[in-house]
Amino acid sequence: MGFSAAWLIVVLFVLAGTVLVTGHGWQLIAGYNTASKEKKAKYDLDRLYLVNGVGMIVIGLLLGFMHYFADNWSLIWQLLCLLLLIVLIVVIVVMNGTWCMKDNPSNGSSGSSL
Repeated sequence: MGFSAAWLIVVLFVLAGTVLVTGHGWQLIAGYNTASKEKKAKYDLDRLYLVNGVGMIVIGLLLGFMHYFADNWSLIWQLLCLLLLIVLIVVIVVMNGTWCMKDNPSNGSSGSSL
C-alpha cells in the first residue's frame, strides 16, 4: 500500500490537532476567529484548544486506521468505523457548546461573582 491522498489527510488532521493541543492555532477553530469580542469572551480558549485538538488527532488516527485496514475488513466493520467517526464529531460539537463555555456550572465556575 503506497502513499495516497488519504494518508495526506491523516497527516493534516494529526498536525492540526497537535497545533491546537499545544495552545496555538485559534485560527483553525471554525467560527472563533470571526466571532465578536463578546462572543469570544464566553469561551474558555484553553478548553477549546483541548477539545478540538484531541478531537482532530483522534479523528485523524481513526481515518488512518480505516484506510490501513480498508482492504481486509468487511463492510460492517467499515460502517461501524464510519458511525464512530460521526459520533466523535457530534461529541466534539456538543463539548464545544457546553464544557468549553466559561459560564457553564459544570466546568467549575458558578457564573456569579461573590
